[in-house]
Amino acid sequence: MLLIAAASLFWRLGAAPIRDTNEALYASIALAMAHGGSWIIPHLDGVPYIEKPPLLYWLMALSFKAFGAGAWQARLPDALAAWLTVLGCIVLGRTVSAPLAGRFAALVTGTALGYVLIARNILFDPLMVFFWLAALALLVLAVERRQRVWLRAAAVAVALATLTKGPEALLLLGLVALVQLLAAPGAWKRRELLKFYLDPWAIALFVLVAAPWHLAALRILPGFGWFFFVNETIGRFLGTRIPDDFHHGPWWYYGAVLAAFAPRLHGDDTATASARWTRNTAIILTVFFSSASDKGAYYLLPVVPLVAWWLGVRLQAALCAGDDSAALQRRLGLGALLFGMAALGLWALTFTPPLHAELLRSGLPAAQFGWLPALVIGVALAAFIGGALLWSRRLALGLAVFSLSAVIMVDFSAQLAVAKTAEISQKQVAEVMHRLLPADTVWFSWQTFEDHDASLLFYGVPHLFVIDSTSEDLWFGCRDDRRQNTCVNENALLKARAEGKPVAIWVSRKRLQSWQASGLAHGLHSQPFKDSVVFYSRGAKR
Repeated sequence: MLLIAAASLFWRLGAAPIRDTNEALYASIALAMAHGGSWIIPHLDGVPYIEKPPLLYWLMALSFKAFGAGAWQARLPDALAAWLTVLGCIVLGRTVSAPLAGRFAALVTGTALGYVLIARNILFDPLMVFFWLAALALLVLAVERRQRVWLRAAAVAVALATLTKGPEALLLLGLVALVQLLAAPGAWKRRELLKFYLDPWAIALFVLVAAPWHLAALRILPGFGWFFFVNETIGRFLGTRIPDDFHHGPWWYYGAVLAAFAPRLHGDDTATASARWTRNTAIILTVFFSSASDKGAYYLLPVVPLVAWWLGVRLQAALCAGDDSAALQRRLGLGALLFGMAALGLWALTFTPPLHAELLRSGLPAAQFGWLPALVIGVALAAFIGGALLWSRRLALGLAVFSLSAVIMVDFSAQLAVAKTAEISQKQVAEVMHRLLPADTVWFSWQTFEDHDASLLFYGVPHLFVIDSTSEDLWFGCRDDRRQNTCVNENALLKARAEGKPVAIWVSRKRLQSWQASGLAHGLHSQPFKDSVVFYSRGAKR
């Protein structure tokens, strides 16, 4: 199980370049830390960036220091956290005498395509999910076994989750504990359970781990308290965040998740109790994020291991009952066979002219389109062999073989990202321009930053001045940037050229018209790329 998950999570982890998405922002912040920047206040392109706490940046910076700067080094903390989540499922299964449930949850978590692809990117969620689910598991053990040592360990874990993504980690775990207290205290009296939750040592451990960075940031950075606690946390939930840079969606955005929990579990053992906790937790998370104005598919990342654990406990209970275990395994085998047939059916549809044209129009490179037959045959073969093994009641081997289909799809995804390097990253732009320009070139960007050219900072551009910035990620840092260290007007470019400095200005093709209208391109050379044009001057001869 662990080897299959490792193949899904680590295979060709550094093949794709750092993308011009949040990946570039977070990797650049960590790279600045590794090169001597502040480890207390994260800085993006020279200005404070405090949307999230620093633990992920710290781990990436340590990875850079240990292994050098590169794409796989930047993605390593998230991928490793996801793998440790898989390992945690196995450990929990053995701890509560439900080894099959643990292995099943580990296999599903480590090969669920959406979960794996998110964990192979740089986001706060995979790391936060590891710490948060560890805290939840430890809380369950504490309550079910009435042992405070587990509760205190949970306090440390949720403190690390808070240092990863913010106060919502504590809020959500507290919400789960509160619902359990009110709705399903089990053998506990509610007053006793509440007293158990409020263990002074657990509270002290949480404060000891989580508080120092928050207090240091409050002392060092003016405006931190409002932006981090009010604007970023409360405002994002309510939809009042400034600036509005989040995704919206209807209240039923995540509703399909609830349908998975229709059947009930019966039993008083710790494994069954833990499955009820995971069911309740998944429902709470779904309802909470459905209520929020900000929507994102990856917000429900913890639900994948939660559902996997719940299903694993149900599977183990059914097999232990013995009455219908053969029928259950045949149903699993049939499901795998249907998956393989669906893969072949979808491939067949790609030969229809409308879908064929749509795939090419959506950006699927011709070479990767040619790889589709091998991809589909590999996925279908894994599904058919795994299904046959499951049908013949070889459960562990059948599930393992079936899960290899995820490894095949992850490999195709990595190939596709490499093929689309020119569209998703500025790696090639940086390589070309570094050959054309001297090392002391002053770099500018015309109006844009995140989701456009942010990866330039990771690929050798030491600093990027943004002319007439429309960046939402730089908004907080630039609003007090009186020295114009990053967000500048056109006078900064004119001054650099007047002083004879070599300059380069990255311009998105979507903004070429406004750039040309500004008149700043006069006297500059141009180097075209797929989605941008770089205007440059080598400066005065020296």
